[in-house]
Amino acid sequence: LCAGSSAFQCMLCRGKEDCQMEMLFMGIHIPIRPPTWDTLEAFEGLMARHGRCDAAQCLCPAGREQAEEEGPWQLLLCSSCAAEGTHRSCSSLCDSTESWECQGCAGLSTGKKHSPWVPLGAVLAPSAQSGLAEG
Repeated sequence: LCAGSSAFQCMLCRGKEDCQMEMLFMGIHIPIRPPTWDTLEAFEGLMARHGRCDAAQCLCPAGREQAEEEGPWQLLLCSSCAAEGTHRSCSSLCDSTESWECQGCAGLSTGKKHSPWVPLGAVLAPSAQSGLAEG
């Protein structure tokens, strides 16, 4: 069984002990181990960090895969999706820049650069105010 003893339970009542004892009584052995889907190898791809420069033109002499801890070849990941990255120099970012947003996130009006939210107390345009008064 893929579930193993730590995750095997009754489908109706979610009880573990009674269900496992009944399985043993019927001769069904439940392995004493964690579920097979709960191994590090199963999630290895999800834990991998994006590690290449996705700038249209990468300027790094060592290539897109090269990254340093700091400086011009430090790889910054998108602060919204972390699915794209850029070297500081490839996107003309200064050393003090701590975050960067990819074109996909910044252009969708979902990123920090183009927030669709209006702050509380913001002044409405006269046409919007008149529409509220009529309702």
